[in-house]
Amino acid sequence: MKIKLKIVFLFTGLVTTILLVLCFGIYFISIQNRQNDFRTRLKNRAITTMSLLRKVPEINNELLQRIDELTLVALQQRSVLVYANDNKVIYQYTDDNTVSVVLNSVIKEKVLRLGEYFFTVNGKDAIALYIKGVKNNYIIVSAAYDKDGFEKNRQLTFILIFSFLFGVLITFISGLFFSDRLVKPIKKITLDVKEISSSNLSKRVPVTEHKDELNELSKTFNELLSRLQESFEIQKRFIANASHELSTPLTAIVSQLEITLQKERTDTEYKELIRSVYDDVIHLTQLTKGLLEIAKASGSFAGMELKRLRVDELLLKLPYTIKKEDSRYKVNLHFDAFPEDDENVLVEGNENLLFSAIKNIVQNACKYSPDHEAFVSLHFAGTSIRITITDKGTGIQEKDIPFLFQPFYRGKNSITSSGFGLGLSLANEIITIHKGNISFENLPQKGSMFNIVLPLAKKPNKSNRFLTHS
Repeated sequence: MKIKLKIVFLFTGLVTTILLVLCFGIYFISIQNRQNDFRTRLKNRAITTMSLLRKVPEINNELLQRIDELTLVALQQRSVLVYANDNKVIYQYTDDNTVSVVLNSVIKEKVLRLGEYFFTVNGKDAIALYIKGVKNNYIIVSAAYDKDGFEKNRQLTFILIFSFLFGVLITFISGLFFSDRLVKPIKKITLDVKEISSSNLSKRVPVTEHKDELNELSKTFNELLSRLQESFEIQKRFIANASHELSTPLTAIVSQLEITLQKERTDTEYKELIRSVYDDVIHLTQLTKGLLEIAKASGSFAGMELKRLRVDELLLKLPYTIKKEDSRYKVNLHFDAFPEDDENVLVEGNENLLFSAIKNIVQNACKYSPDHEAFVSLHFAGTSIRITITDKGTGIQEKDIPFLFQPFYRGKNSITSSGFGLGLSLANEIITIHKGNISFENLPQKGSMFNIVLPLAKKPNKSNRFLTHS
């Protein structure tokens, strides 16, 4: 309701302002037109009077006054005075009950300087004209009250006030109507969103057929809900799988201890028990370590140590590290021709995390390859670096590929091998926060290939470089 009223008041205020400016504009133009029109009439009449006095020999004051009485019916409270050089009044006409506008020093000074001077006195418009003659110079002062003009202005004022108030009322009613139509779909979206919770994230906001802002809002909500649903599903699967994986070694340890405590055992049996429990504890430790690494790699670089890394140096550590963990594993490295600029082999990130991600993929390649051999290639591609890891294994079934980077997911090809299904998920998390991407494809002949693409580190500007070396 508050939004609706805000829209109504905003719309009404905007239209009211426009109407107010429009009415004032019309009123101001009307006043100016009335004044200009009436002053033109005064000037023309003054010039006519002066022409009759100067150019018609037969005319006299009495005849001219008679003409003024008969012809100036449209002007009210009119007065005309004509002055000669010595400020002597040579002609005067004044309507009944009207005070003549006389020539004073101020008016005389202005009319002599300007030639004509318009002014207002006692609510009447007046004009003073300076006319040069052959023998004499004249000043004529003519004034009158524009009754018809003021009456039209009063009528216009009433019409404008009425139109303004009526327009504001119509605007307010229209604002209520249109705001209701505008807010109604927003209310519907709000109600639809309120009905969505963690238990029914599959529900979506209906998308309108109109390609407008509300359509975009609905699409944005649906995209957000899809991401949330995917995140919740991954979280549920992760928790379920983690609970299962953690409970298995714990249950085995408890069962073995309970059976052993039921009666006395020999030293050999106790040793076998301790060895079995030890293996379960190691299994549990590795699983916990994997979960902690995933938690650490999730999100962003907040709190991590970042530096500019040479990718080739990072890869050179792989053969020794992999062979140290399993003597059967072998890593073959291949590097493209290095770019002339050393800056084009640098990436920015956390060295330990990035090495852990690449190592996990290489370990998988060695594990599932019959000869336990992995091939790692480094390629330079302008603004990025690509690392390719291939093996000669059986590949991954097509139905398992969409779930390849999900925690604890293990395809049929990996059921017989040890592990928790955390390595690829961890690698994907790490590569993602390094603003890179990782992809997989089965090779046509045999085996599989992982591609890791990482953006190059930003080059430091010259000022920073100078300060570093100085």
